[in-house]
Amino acid sequence: MTKKLKSEPLAILKSSCIRPLSAELVYENEEVIDYVSDEGALFLISDEVDPEPSSIVVKNFPELKKLEHGRIVYYAGKLKIGSYHLDLSHAKIFSTADLYLKKYNEIFYDELSRFISENYSCELYAPSVKKVCRTLLEFKPENLYDSYYLESLIGFGIGMTPSGDDFLVGLMASLKGSYFFERVKEAINKALIKTNSISREFLRCAVLGEFSASFAELIQAANDEIDAEKYFLKISLKGHTSGKESLLGFLKGLEIRKRSFIRP
Repeated sequence: MTKKLKSEPLAILKSSCIRPLSAELVYENEEVIDYVSDEGALFLISDEVDPEPSSIVVKNFPELKKLEHGRIVYYAGKLKIGSYHLDLSHAKIFSTADLYLKKYNEIFYDELSRFISENYSCELYAPSVKKVCRTLLEFKPENLYDSYYLESLIGFGIGMTPSGDDFLVGLMASLKGSYFFERVKEAINKALIKTNSISREFLRCAVLGEFSASFAELIQAANDEIDAEKYFLKISLKGHTSGKESLLGFLKGLEIRKRSFIRP
């Protein structure tokens, strides 16, 4: 330890997507510490931030940051941070495994479509990458039957999590519970190597049906048939374009459900 701790860091929530790894620190601020390993990403986040797939929510987060935390090892239910061991065996498990969109809802679709049209624009992109936006906007339900097309979206675009990957996460979130989820899952599994390790981890969790707390809230709002605009906004604010791209993917998934009259 670099400093004496005033109180012990405590893991209060852990993602069901977490797996053993050894990882290096890549980013930190007052709310989050991000680590990346060759196998994927791990996020240590404070209790002020919504959990993401492959994350740990930590109480007394400022104390954890006092430790020698440049490199960590997660194995056998414990997180080694310098000489300190954070026990995760009693932390609650965060999972969206049992959550899915139960039916297509026309009102919900119209609300999200209107939100996207008002908040997502190709003007968000630099001129050299506007084709990324156009490609995502032009996605059609029939593209779901073209595995090569789906694979081409993996690693496509800009950002720490490429645009195509963000789009696919949203698409998977809206298709979960339907046959079409399995089609996208198969394409993603074939081409995961095409994207970076951080984005690959989000996609790996998505094919397991594990999504962020923000998407969990959105899906639950749709199932409960309540006003979801605040959840649209919450997701859309993530990153520069990432949240909006994932919402667009969610909308395209709804269009697939609409056209196919899916009733999972």
